[in-house]
Amino acid sequence: MLDRDGFERFSLRRLAEHLGVTPMAVYNHISGKEALLRAVAEHVVAGAKYRAVRGDWRAAVRDCFRTLRRTCLAHPGAVPLIESAEALPPSIFRPMEITLTALEGAGLSSRDALRAYFLLTTFTLGQVSYQIRGWGRGVDPGSALRDDRLERDAFPAVVQAVSSRPWDFDASFEFGLAVIIAGLGAQRRE
Repeated sequence: MLDRDGFERFSLRRLAEHLGVTPMAVYNHISGKEALLRAVAEHVVAGAKYRAVRGDWRAAVRDCFRTLRRTCLAHPGAVPLIESAEALPPSIFRPMEITLTALEGAGLSSRDALRAYFLLTTFTLGQVSYQIRGWGRGVDPGSALRDDRLERDAFPAVVQAVSSRPWDFDASFEFGLAVIIAGLGAQRRE
């Protein structure tokens, strides 16, 4: 229900209806909506299967953020719950540990490794957000073109880019991940 409808529309009453029970029957198992949502967030976080990739730091970072993205896309309704949770199980820090270990092992300072982790996290979650919800109508160049809010002569590069083919979120994510990792490789050498 959360993945389909989002947590804004979720209620214990709707859950009870979906399960074919009375709302009070749900309360026999949980103390309230907040407790249930916290448990869902914890379940999703704990269920992410990060592999231990040894050796190549690039492979470890790529695998880590591909896993984070897959987990978020598999449970889009849980992403806002995770972002707003007061406390989550220690496994929430698994991607951070993997990234910091890989980047520090590659020669980045702990400070730069931490900055890189947050860069990769915000990039990944931003990509997931656009993939789940789509572009905001005001910043969607395709909508602007279709609605004649964008003069084609004034923005020829935008028209060319948007008109070429449908957006491929997977290719976009892989491109961005490759660019960030290449930049980290260059930073590592400096």
